[in-house]
Amino acid sequence: MGYYGRVLSNGGKLTHAGRWASCAIVLAAMTATTAVAQSTGAVVGTVRDASGVPLPRVEVVVEGTTRVSRTDERGAYTLAELPAGRVVILARRLGYEPARQEVEVVAGESRTLDWRLQAAALRMDALAVTARREPSDSRLAGFRQRSEDKSSGHIITRDRIEQTGNRNLIDAIRSIPGVRTLPGGRAGRTVRLRGARCAPLVFIDGFAATATDFDLDAVDLHMVEGIEVYPSSSSLPPEFFGARGLEQCGVIAIWSRPTQPRAPRPPRTGRDAERAAEETRRSAFTAGQVDIAAEMTTAEPEVIYPDSLWRSGASGSATLEFVVDERGRIDWATVRVVSATHEAFADAVEQALVAIRWYPAERQGKPVAQLVVLPVRFTRDVPDASR
Repeated sequence: MGYYGRVLSNGGKLTHAGRWASCAIVLAAMTATTAVAQSTGAVVGTVRDASGVPLPRVEVVVEGTTRVSRTDERGAYTLAELPAGRVVILARRLGYEPARQEVEVVAGESRTLDWRLQAAALRMDALAVTARREPSDSRLAGFRQRSEDKSSGHIITRDRIEQTGNRNLIDAIRSIPGVRTLPGGRAGRTVRLRGARCAPLVFIDGFAATATDFDLDAVDLHMVEGIEVYPSSSSLPPEFFGARGLEQCGVIAIWSRPTQPRAPRPPRTGRDAERAAEETRRSAFTAGQVDIAAEMTTAEPEVIYPDSLWRSGASGSATLEFVVDERGRIDWATVRVVSATHEAFADAVEQALVAIRWYPAERQGKPVAQLVVLPVRFTRDVPDASR
């Protein structure tokens, strides 16, 4: 029957001998584990770039072995159960110069080994975002031109809205000379301009909204790009003249914020898709391996400073990597965040990639796929309070 059969032969219950045998097995396993722990040590740490931003997916390898750890989103790694003694450890990641350090592994202890990796030459020059660039939208051309001219009416820009911190549209315009707020009406509050007894004509994105009191308090100010207020028709732009002279009681023009196209998502997700994307990244050439590197077709990509970070005065950076294929198109399955001081900065760069067009890299006279590493720095300028 064998040993284990004898241990359980008493009606499926352990006998005293069986219990002792089981305890002996467990103790032996614990002793072996303890012996391993006492004869080995660990190396832990974080990997950051030159500016101190944590780097994920860095391979930290014990030289001459297959022992490898990859950093997580915080840049942290752990190499456990290393034999005691001096070892050489390498840290490497595509887009960064590999680094090499020696460390003494002490049995039963955990040593800390941190890294600062320098950007490799294959990266593009860093883009600098120092102002709150506005999304392009032909619908807003007239509004932006009048905002610059400041020759007629009263203009409230998005910057001004964010500076004042108003929560609704009536509060945003009530400081304008000639604007009066009155109780009552369908909206709870109504607005009159410079002594007029009738409601102003309201335009939304260039179209007349209503000839009666408009519920201005119902407008989500977060979705407003700008406001124009004209208390009289003497300086009114021609595009705001209404039918039957409705503009005689003044005009309030509201412009909604532009929407940006979202970055396309790869159709497949999961481990197989990530493995395929990783293979694409590894098979693509780097800037140092091509004769002509991939290049943007425009020198001024439209990167939008995230609103919340702009308002708080936060600066930072984000670095993304992706493959530009032989046709000059981004392979969206390969887009990955290398590092970012804030998730919103990374999102802003990814959204900017949607509109960027590329000249493909060339090698031996033929277009080829290239891995591009794009760093972007965001530096908050102090806004002009006079605007």
